Amino acid sequence: MTQRPTIIDFVEHYTSEFSSHVFLREKVGDKWTETSFADTRREAHILGAGLMSMGVKKGDKFALLSEGRNLWVLGELGILYAGAVNVPLSIKLQKDELKFRICHSDSKYIMTSALQLEKIRAVLPYCPNVEKVFVFDELPEYKEKEQYIGDVRKAGEEFLAAHESEFVERYSSVGPDDYANISYTSGTTADPKGILLTHRNYTANVEQAHSVVACDVDDVMLIILPLDHCFAHVAGFYTMMSYGGSI
Repeated sequence: MTQRPTIIDFVEHYTSEFSSHVFLREKVGDKWTETSFADTRREAHILGAGLMSMGVKKGDKFALLSEGRNLWVLGELGILYAGAVNVPLSIKLQKDELKFRICHSDSKYIMTSALQLEKIRAVLPYCPNVEKVFVFDELPEYKEKEQYIGDVRKAGEEFLAAHESEFVERYSSVGPDDYANISYTSGTTADPKGILLTHRNYTANVEQAHSVVACDVDDVMLIILPLDHCFAHVAGFYTMMSYGGSI
C-alpha cells in the first residue's frame, strides 16, 4: 500500500492477503454463516458497481440506517467503492433527529433495513433531495423511491461484466483526503455537528490502533457497539480486517 492509503487501498490489500479466511460471521435464523475476505471484496465490488450504474456519482452522500449486520459493512464498502460518502446514523434517532441529519448532510440516497424502513418512510416527505432508498431486505412490495438491494447486486454484476474498467477507474480516483464518512455528534449541545472524516483518518487510526490492539489471524471479535459509532469502525471491523480476524 501507499504511505497514505484510502479505505479502498486498505480493503484491496487485506482481502487479497487473507482471501480464504473468514471475515464476516452472521447468525441467520439458527445457523451461523461465514463470508470470506475474498467474498467480502467481491460483494463490495458488486454493490459499488451497481450503485455507479444507477447514477451514483463521486462525492454523493448516503445516509445508512440499520441494525448491525453483514449488509451494514458491505453497504458501506459499496458506497465507498462507488466514490460516495457514508453518513452512518443511529437506530435510536427519532423522527426530527433523522430528518435533520439526512437534510443537513445533503444525502441523495439512503440505505436501510426493513426494521428501520418505517422511520425512513416517516421522514422522507421532509427530505426532498433524497432520490432513492435502498432496502436490505426483500419485501412483498416497495413504495415510491424504494428499491431492493438485490436489484443493485444484479445491476452491479451486469455492469462489471461490461464496464469493469470504468468501475476500477472510479474507485481508483478516490484519494486519502476524500471524505469517507460524515459522523454526527449527539446534539446534546444544540444542533448536532457533522464531523467530516476522510479515508486517511480511518486508515491512520487503524495503524495507530495496532499499538494497543493485538490479535492473531482467525481471531473473532464480537462487536457490541452500533456500527455507526466511529470506534466500532476503527477498533472493530477495520482493525480486525488488518489482522486477518473476523467479526
